Amino acid sequence: MSAAALHLTAFPSREEASEAAAHLAADTLGAEISRTGGASLMVSGGSSPARMFEVLSSETLDWDKVTVGLVDDRWVAPDHPESNERLVRTLLLKNAAERAAFLPMKTGHASPSEAVADRNAAYAPHCASISFLLLGMGTDGHTASWFPRAANLAAILSPDGAECVAAVDAPMAAIPQRMTLTGLAVIHANRALLLVFGAEKRCILENMAEADPMNCPVRFAIDGLGDRLSIFWAP
Repeated sequence: MSAAALHLTAFPSREEASEAAAHLAADTLGAEISRTGGASLMVSGGSSPARMFEVLSSETLDWDKVTVGLVDDRWVAPDHPESNERLVRTLLLKNAAERAAFLPMKTGHASPSEAVADRNAAYAPHCASISFLLLGMGTDGHTASWFPRAANLAAILSPDGAECVAAVDAPMAAIPQRMTLTGLAVIHANRALLLVFGAEKRCILENMAEADPMNCPVRFAIDGLGDRLSIFWAP
């Protein structure tokens, strides 16, 4: 796939990519609020969106009309260093954005499988058509908590599924138990951005033309979102 086919925009620096990502999110959310009176923002964790979150937190928006949720999270306490909830609360839900509503994925249930019904009920009203979706990508081609060779990956990605969240048991991950948005929720987003940094990840993107989504799950999101997905990359 070429950069054009991927709708990939290359930036000279991660700072510039992060600022552009924040402005795109803010503009999309603002337009959705003007159109419908509210908006949903689903975000990924990891190191790549950290600066984007900081910039976005100060954007002028009717943040009290925005619901922020997670693309996925590890089944750890919200104050755990590897918690995506912790990252979002620390870097995004501050400044102007502290007025936004927040939907955690981690609950008091013992396992993510026990919490699926609860989290599906909470997330479903905001996932029929997510206003703005932020995705990341690992060097193994995963996005969200869609890991290659995960036991229930086919069910998670099925566009015929009825649920917007799913439990994940990924032995290949450092923290195997997780909760994630499903393929159904992701591919019906109104607008999406894949934010990726580094030469290795760009190489993965540009060489996935023949990739099987079961082996490179980000391909499922790219194909399903089509023109609604932009990719911002920086070295």
